Amino acid sequence: MEKNKKKLFTTGELASLCKIHRKTLLFYDRLGLIKPEFIDNNGYRYYARRQFFSLEIILALRKLDISLPEIGEYLNNKSTSNYKNLLAKHANILDQLLLNLQKMRSELNDRINFLENTETLPVESVHLTAEVEEYLFLSDPIPQNADLKNRTEISAQHLSALADYVTFNNHVSGYILDKAAFIAGKRPYTKYFYQSFSQPFDSPYFFLKSAGSYATIYFEGIYCSYGKPYVTMLYQYLQDNNLQAVSDLYMTSIRNHWVTNDNGSYLNKLSVKVIKK
Repeated sequence: MEKNKKKLFTTGELASLCKIHRKTLLFYDRLGLIKPEFIDNNGYRYYARRQFFSLEIILALRKLDISLPEIGEYLNNKSTSNYKNLLAKHANILDQLLLNLQKMRSELNDRINFLENTETLPVESVHLTAEVEEYLFLSDPIPQNADLKNRTEISAQHLSALADYVTFNNHVSGYILDKAAFIAGKRPYTKYFYQSFSQPFDSPYFFLKSAGSYATIYFEGIYCSYGKPYVTMLYQYLQDNNLQAVSDLYMTSIRNHWVTNDNGSYLNKLSVKVIKK
């Protein structure tokens, strides 16, 4: 074998030939994916043409994000059938990845369009809007005596559960506020956090906000500090126009901590479904 060294490739030569770092080749060696054709008395490794072919397969399959254990299994069990099955398996994975990317792209488009449509919203005046049905992903119920820490914990659990259903959160979040307290002329307490979607998912957390006529007011600031006068304005509007609230209130955060550090410039939508008395 000593006489044939010139017909073989050193570690550096083979790595250079395949445009990889020599450490990568040694790593594949340690994993048993590629074994040298010959190791001389000084420990130098020499590779033959067949190792070059194996390395060609490894590098090509890695571009498909096929794992090294899967590649090793295939190298030890080469056949047309196994090669076809390996490619078919990863074609299916790529199909799913493509669907996820398309879904994420759609979610990003929805968010961009939503942000563009918030630039000209009327602020601090109540008006009636016709709204289509909307799906809300609800949090666990919020106790009336929950402090900020408890509310943050519930919110965090809510966002964690949401991650199972969406690739990118559209940040259209809000609170459901108690109807009974509102009708009684009191400040309504928060019952749930929610995220808004145009379509449902198979989850017990989803709630259908029905279509209909909604009395709506937009206001700047955060609800806990600035919401009370706007709840009062909404209540008075219903009284003045002979309207009856037939749903809980929905406080939707339109512009929030995602786009500003100044909570005084947050933009919120406060609405309630109404009918004529």
